[in-house]
Amino acid sequence: MIRIGLVGLGYLGRIHLKVLQDLPAHFQITGVFDHNRDRSNELRSEAPQFAIFTSYQELLQNADAVAIVASTPAHYELAAQAISSGKAVFIEKPVCSLLSDAQQLMALAAQHQVLVQVGHIERFNPLIINIFTQIKGQAIQVWKSNRSAPFQLRGSEVSVVLDLMIHDIDLVLSLNQVAIDTIEVTAKQERSEHPDEVWAKLSFSNGMVAELFASRMAAQRTRTIDLTDSQASYHLDLIHQEITIQSNTGENNTLQVQAHNAMQQQWLEFAQCYAQQLVPRVGIQAGIAALQLALQIEASAKAYISQNTIQSIQ
Repeated sequence: MIRIGLVGLGYLGRIHLKVLQDLPAHFQITGVFDHNRDRSNELRSEAPQFAIFTSYQELLQNADAVAIVASTPAHYELAAQAISSGKAVFIEKPVCSLLSDAQQLMALAAQHQVLVQVGHIERFNPLIINIFTQIKGQAIQVWKSNRSAPFQLRGSEVSVVLDLMIHDIDLVLSLNQVAIDTIEVTAKQERSEHPDEVWAKLSFSNGMVAELFASRMAAQRTRTIDLTDSQASYHLDLIHQEITIQSNTGENNTLQVQAHNAMQQQWLEFAQCYAQQLVPRVGIQAGIAALQLALQIEASAKAYISQNTIQSIQ
């Protein structure tokens, strides 16, 4: 059993806490910490069984592992302290705000030989697992994804690329690990201090083309992926957990995938990797690869917005 402490009691932190609580054979929650005292007091009144630590150092002293579900700008400092203390780390996506910070964490993890897993939860989505198993060995020609939602303040401290699109960036990179030749980007910024809607087209050296669209200015929530290989086209509805397959012969087939709790599966893998000293499917190298491409797309999005703002003023 892993003694684990959790940092960050926001919306996502509460979900992680509930999942860990439902896995008592694998995790003992030794306590939680949040610099926001209102959140801590709220949890204290709702769930007095949890120890509320008054400092992060106190949490580290009472845990074998730490779940970092704080805001992205805080990830580096929290993870660096945990790794340097020899603690295993689960860190929500994106791994860090800065690429240099993420690379430093990787060096620290190697130095202290501790487990670091990054929370790219879509890798554990039953629909993704199903389709990736079906197309294994097939060369994907086209990828199109749409990850959109109405605006909400949560997550707006970073761009829509780091908030939403990074899920699909990680999936594309896990599917196709060759070099990217060109990147085209368009973007809009209306609701926050960062790009709120971004379209990116990635052309890979093996011929695959990936179009990624992410928006937090949409009227409704959308989560779809369309794939094409030499044999068929696949439409994935991640919300309704459906796959529609159209073969080159014109045959249509719709599959309903049996749902499972992706976050629970993610934590079960963490427990297995901790116990057996295994490398997680989303280790820190995968987190860095997704972050590096996300930051590149984000920089292009900001440049596009800046250039078009100047043109509109003129």
